[in-house]
Amino acid sequence: MNYKQILNKAKQLQPIDNALVSTLYTLSIKSQLTGIVSATLITIFLYSELAYSIVIWGTVLAALFGFRIYQAYLFKTTPHTYSIEMWHKKFMIFASLTALMLSSLSFVFMPYLDEPHQLFVVVFLVGSSGIAITSLSSDFRIALVYISLLMLPLFVSLLVIKTSLALMLAILIILFFMSQIGMIFNNYTEQKKVKELKEQKDLLHNLFSESPLGMFSYDTDLQVLDANKHLHAMFGRKDKTIIGMNINALSNRNIFDVFKNTFTQGPQSYRGPYTSLNGNHFWLEITAFSLKNSNNDIIGGIGIIEDKTKENMDKKELVSLYETLQIQVEKNQFLLKENKLFIADMVHQIRTPLTVIMTNASLIEMKTEAVISSYVTQINSAINMLSNSYEDLSYIISSDTIEYKAIEINLTDFLNERIKFFEVIAHANDKTIYPNIADDIKVTMNDTELERLIDNNLSNAIKHSYDKSEIEIILDKSNSVIMLKFISKGKKISDVSMVFDKNYTENHSAKRSLGLGLSMVKTICEKNSIDYSAHSEENTNTFTYTFNI
Repeated sequence: MNYKQILNKAKQLQPIDNALVSTLYTLSIKSQLTGIVSATLITIFLYSELAYSIVIWGTVLAALFGFRIYQAYLFKTTPHTYSIEMWHKKFMIFASLTALMLSSLSFVFMPYLDEPHQLFVVVFLVGSSGIAITSLSSDFRIALVYISLLMLPLFVSLLVIKTSLALMLAILIILFFMSQIGMIFNNYTEQKKVKELKEQKDLLHNLFSESPLGMFSYDTDLQVLDANKHLHAMFGRKDKTIIGMNINALSNRNIFDVFKNTFTQGPQSYRGPYTSLNGNHFWLEITAFSLKNSNNDIIGGIGIIEDKTKENMDKKELVSLYETLQIQVEKNQFLLKENKLFIADMVHQIRTPLTVIMTNASLIEMKTEAVISSYVTQINSAINMLSNSYEDLSYIISSDTIEYKAIEINLTDFLNERIKFFEVIAHANDKTIYPNIADDIKVTMNDTELERLIDNNLSNAIKHSYDKSEIEIILDKSNSVIMLKFISKGKKISDVSMVFDKNYTENHSAKRSLGLGLSMVKTICEKNSIDYSAHSEENTNTFTYTFNI
């Protein structure tokens, strides 16, 4: 590849236009003024070492800086004197001459300086290269030539000096040079990217401005680059305040994913709710797709937003009303079903003892006094059963409204009283209660709740045990634990894990149950931190309650 081909290739990488040349001359003015001051200061500093030779060098360099300032003035006032290409060529030539004059400090004067002054020259040239990179950043080709003409002679001069300090500085200079080259190419890449995005922005601007939909563009970092007036009006924002915002700030991550995924998954869409940053609620239809440059590289994306809030409000209200109605219908149906079952079971629970009372009352009228006592026992049993059912219902109805406060209770006496109450029912059902109760055991809880716990267990033991069987009640205390057990002989419970659940009943016989007793017991235990459990094996069922004191 010959010299002309290299130049053509370089021109293709960065076309020469008016904006490029104008930027070069504008930025050069300040750097030339700085150069004149620097040339004066270094001449004064090195005069003691180099005498009139450094004065000549400083004068020539200052004149060159001054001539370049004049060239910048001519470009600003009479730009049509030359073509853009010629102005660019003149700038490149004089910039290269400036770099050569500065680098002459290293290969002409540095060998005659001592180490402190050599170090000063190195610092000066490094600083000059940093200033040049900034002022020449708009054209990476001139920047590369300038930094090479400045640093490479310095690197060679340091190697020639052959001192340990010079060698170390040479290594640092070559590393600095490489970093500057990298910086120039990074800057060129960024400028190229910005230019491509600007071209895309210009193409889309007219479409954005006149579209009846909200539209905006964003870069690969999800930064909003442009947004039309309709989008600002949609969200009640002042003109152009959306521009510069980052989509990462969106609280709705589904919408965020729509815009982000366009880079990897192609066009995306979203239909649903959105709450803006100022708290307004919308229902939006969003479509997003990526933007690509001429090399088919993704450089950003386009978002199109349509406000469907008004259209969706009526539909949402109808759906809400329908769902509310469905919930109420289902709830009412469930309550109706529960009430029917409850009433049927309650009627059965009350009918049985009433039937016993009525039957035995009739028999009393027919029998002699000698056999009356058995019928009275049946009647008393039925009355006690009714009383127990009434107390259960009373507690269920009032537990949400009445505060059942805890008091200290002699559990031994309390349990004996409840057993005495249920002995009539047990005797009427041809069953026997055997208490095994320790003396003087006390607990702290509400007496009504303790009564419901004990009565429901005694009632269940009598109801579900075999005829002519024994029911054992055990109360014992060990250390800080009080153990209360109800042991009865009956059919094995099919699922002890569910026996404390509401409405759960065992279908062992024709006997019916509300399925509320043990559920009530469970609630009371959990309220009073009482551990409860059920154990069932063939012919024996045990319910255990542990009071921690």
